[in-house]
Amino acid sequence: MTAQRQIFPDTLVKKSAPALLALSMLIGAALVCGHVLAATPAAAKATDTHVDTDSIISTINASERTRPFPVGEKLAYFVNIKDGDQVRSPFRVAFAVTGMGVSPVAAGDIHGTGHHHILIDMPMPADIKAPIPFDKPNEYQHQHYKHFGNGETETLLDLPAGKHTLRLLFADHNHVPYYISSKEITVTVLDKTH
Repeated sequence: MTAQRQIFPDTLVKKSAPALLALSMLIGAALVCGHVLAATPAAAKATDTHVDTDSIISTINASERTRPFPVGEKLAYFVNIKDGDQVRSPFRVAFAVTGMGVSPVAAGDIHGTGHHHILIDMPMPADIKAPIPFDKPNEYQHQHYKHFGNGETETLLDLPAGKHTLRLLFADHNHVPYYISSKEITVTVLDKTH
């Protein structure tokens, strides 16, 4: 039987253990302090320069915000369509979010998660602190707010011919928006597919 070769001698491990423990505690404390400091909007602005403000709701001024400003790269975006695209209805729309997780409404309040909504031919809601409304299409118009409360990340949109604006808005389990949205894009629906 061959003896196993020791990569680290026992004496080195015994002498290094207290230093490694102290280093890991110091790193942990620094991470906690950094998280606490960035938990307020002012601190987030001061400590994080990577927030893409063009992708975050800009129609509501800072004094009206009551929810925490997202820290880091958190944005919603369309995966397979872009501004100016021409499509035939119904068309597939895939969407994603960075910096957050996607979870169904039924899962409840899970920190750092939410679900997507598509605003169709609608501006940002006037009251961003209120839940995104539900509407039902009638024979004369299409639905303006599409909710994806099951955690979906794609859908088929069936829109009438013409130009339509689309924007993603990411919200919590109560449909209250985070300050995470896509830029508004315009697509032109040519006609129905056969």
